[in-house]
Amino acid sequence: MGNVTNEENWAARERLRMIEVMLWWRGWVRRGDLISGFGISAAQASGDLQRFLELNRTGVIYQTNRKRYEAGDNFSCRLHRPSIAEAVTLLLGQNPGHAALSMRSEPAPAQAGDAVDMVLMPQRVVNDRAARVLMMAILRKQAVDVRYLSVNSASRKMRTLVPRALAWDGTRWHARCWDGEHQEWRDYVLGRMEECRWAKTEAEEPPNDVEWETFVVLKLKTNASLSKEARAAVKMDYGMSSDVKEIRVRKAMVKYLRRNLGLPWANGSKDSFEPHFQVVSEKKEA
Repeated sequence: MGNVTNEENWAARERLRMIEVMLWWRGWVRRGDLISGFGISAAQASGDLQRFLELNRTGVIYQTNRKRYEAGDNFSCRLHRPSIAEAVTLLLGQNPGHAALSMRSEPAPAQAGDAVDMVLMPQRVVNDRAARVLMMAILRKQAVDVRYLSVNSASRKMRTLVPRALAWDGTRWHARCWDGEHQEWRDYVLGRMEECRWAKTEAEEPPNDVEWETFVVLKLKTNASLSKEARAAVKMDYGMSSDVKEIRVRKAMVKYLRRNLGLPWANGSKDSFEPHFQVVSEKKEA
C-alpha cells in the first residue's frame, strides 16, 4: 500500500505533473526519470506511471524495445497547462525533480550545449533587511523611515513612508507608499532603498489610494500602418482572435504596461525612469 500514488498528496501531484511534462515536450518518459529525479523507489515510480495512465488515457504507449512510455500524436495534457518554460527547463538537462520545482518561475540560463540560450537582464539587487521591514510594515499597516537613492535627486535623506502594497512592473519591484512630505501616493523601487527601519514618529493615516484601487481596461489595436501579414503576426504572437486586445490593469500601473509594450506612457508626466546604460565597448570573448 505504501507505493500507491495518491494524487491528493503534493509530492505525488508534482511527480504526476512531471510525467505529463516529459511526455508532452520530450515525447517519452522512463521509470528511471522519476527514480533519479525525485529519489523514489522503483516500485513507487511504477505506481506513479500506472496512476498517470489511469488519469490520462490520450495515446500513451509503452515501447517494450525502448523500455519507456511514449506519447502518440493525439496525446494531450490533462493535469496542467504546458508552458515554454517547461520545454526550456527540460532542454537544459536539469534534474526532473528540480525542474518540477522551478516550472513556475523563469527558466535558468543555459548550462550546456547550444539548444537554448536567453538574454538575462542585469539583476536588481534588493537590501534583504530593508525588504523585510518593508514587508512587515505592509502587513502591520505601519510607517517606515527609508533612506532612498533617487536618480533625480542627490539627496539621501530619510523619508517617512507608509507602504501599502508591492508591485512588479515587469523588471523590478516597487513599494506603493504614501509620501507624507509630498502628500501623494508614489512608487519606490525596492532596489534603491539603502535603509529601511521603523518610523521614529507615527505617520498620519493615509487617504485611500484611488489609483491603486481603480482598475482600467486598456484597449489595444494592431497598428494600422503595419501590413496585413505583419498584423496577422502580431495577433498570433499575442493570441488575439481579432485586431483588438483588452488588458485589465490597475490605474497606478498603466504607465508600466505602456512602457513595456513600447507605447507612449507619459503625457506631461513628471515621472521618469533611470536612463539607459551607455555601451562602452563590445569585444569578442577571449
